[in-house]
Amino acid sequence: MLDRELTEAEKSARSLISKLPTEQLLDQWELTTEMAMTEAGAPVLRDWIMDELEKRNPEGFDKWLDDDECNDEDLRKFILG
Repeated sequence: MLDRELTEAEKSARSLISKLPTEQLLDQWELTTEMAMTEAGAPVLRDWIMDELEKRNPEGFDKWLDDDECNDEDLRKFILG
């Protein structure tokens, strides 16, 4: 879990993320793939999305991480199985 206290903005963002259906969460993950290279906040957002996906399907998430390629575009198939 987290080593520090969350700010109110982080709590709010994580709360919103937690309310998204898994399909929409995966859509957001895919939308942020290219953003991660250009948008300053994208890596943080992607981290929050990954945290939520891991909570929902820890086994699928771990299998994705353990996959030899661990491609962003493959996360959906591991989460939805």
